[in-house]
Amino acid sequence: MFDIKKLFACAASAVLMMLPVSAVTASADNLANPDAELTDGTFTYEMVNGGYTITHCDMTAIITEIPRVRNGYPITAIGDSAFVECKNITEVKVPDTIRRIGQHAFAGCTSLKSVELPDTITEIPSAAFFRCTALEEVKLPDTLTTIGNYAFAQCTSLKEMTLPESLTAINPEAFTDCYSIQSFDTSKCPAFVFEDDILFNKSKSEIYRGSVELEGDLYIPDSVVTISPGAFSACQKIENVFIPTAVSTIGADAFSNCFSLKKADIEEGIAVIEAGAFMNCVSLETFSVPTTVSEVSEELCANCSSLTKVIIPEGVKKIGENAFINCPKLQHLSIPKSVTEVAPHACGFSMNNETGEFTAVSGFDLSVSSDSAGMKYAKDNNIKFTAMDKSLKKIVFIIVICGVILAAAVFAVVLMKRGGKSAAPAVRKSRKEQEKAEKESSYENILGDDSSDDNE
Repeated sequence: MFDIKKLFACAASAVLMMLPVSAVTASADNLANPDAELTDGTFTYEMVNGGYTITHCDMTAIITEIPRVRNGYPITAIGDSAFVECKNITEVKVPDTIRRIGQHAFAGCTSLKSVELPDTITEIPSAAFFRCTALEEVKLPDTLTTIGNYAFAQCTSLKEMTLPESLTAINPEAFTDCYSIQSFDTSKCPAFVFEDDILFNKSKSEIYRGSVELEGDLYIPDSVVTISPGAFSACQKIENVFIPTAVSTIGADAFSNCFSLKKADIEEGIAVIEAGAFMNCVSLETFSVPTTVSEVSEELCANCSSLTKVIIPEGVKKIGENAFINCPKLQHLSIPKSVTEVAPHACGFSMNNETGEFTAVSGFDLSVSSDSAGMKYAKDNNIKFTAMDKSLKKIVFIIVICGVILAAAVFAVVLMKRGGKSAAPAVRKSRKEQEKAEKESSYENILGDDSSDDNE
């Protein structure tokens, strides 16, 4: 997963490395050697292909307009990270001499409210306006074809955007974590359609971004095949999402920071759920991985503090790093035998975001198979576990013993019944003979009494 924090840290580091250069002062218009690096006290320039590229801007400068010419040469580009964290810039009008804007060019300009780009620009590159938290208005040029990865990520004040006719590509997470984005005007842009508060491609097979006004139950249309990375991130009013079997991919961070999301009903058929797809969904209570998914991605449900139950089916081969980190209510997890890799801190751990230290979740335990990756993970991390196959063998053994005892009891009863039936005639015969003997004895007694009387 593309790590936004790392991206921003790298951009900031690049700027800090340039700071000693920006301390040099010179008159740009009087410099004899146009190939040399120069500065006018606010901007630092570098000659590239017959024109100057702005490589750095003084972070304390207050700027509303970028110059067109220096030292008799046009300014044709804004370099990577050139204006990163220039917090005093409130608006920028880019001149039509500029043909290229670099990656992270205005990242972290937290006071920047409006941007106007000329018709010489065809691409807004990766993270160009990342974390411009005050940005409300962006005028996109009619020549623009591509909006890059994270181009407007975390622009938390951006509410709407008009897409030009020329636009054909919106790259992953271009609008991720835009907490205020409500609508896109696609009336002049044939490649995209904004309908039911969702930005689709023309065929509605891919979702690029959902409005933060979406609330309650969200039913993904059957036409959708791909939910792009960051598509519904920070849609804080969604409570339940229903994803049909037609969807094959849920992109990274697709539902991250959906703080009210309680249920994710994902039908069988989906092949890939990318990293962090449900990260920071603090109301999510249960999560069932579809049987058609082979990998539980890293940070899939990280920081889901209400998560109590997770079902991982047989067939999953890998559980990614930090997949269920910081899920304190998740006290038990069953890892199927099919899993061949459990990455570090996949489950059973919490992490301190400030120190980066990991601690075990109290009371957490695992159900695993003997000699499996799950058992190894449990042993390596001193996590209490139960071997499911051993328990199953014990249960089967007990069932077999009980069956043997029951069969023996039934057999004994049958024998007794059979013995009773075969013994009955002999008993009856014996009783008859005894009764006959008793009767004969009685007759003899009677006859004996009669002869006694006759002799008298």
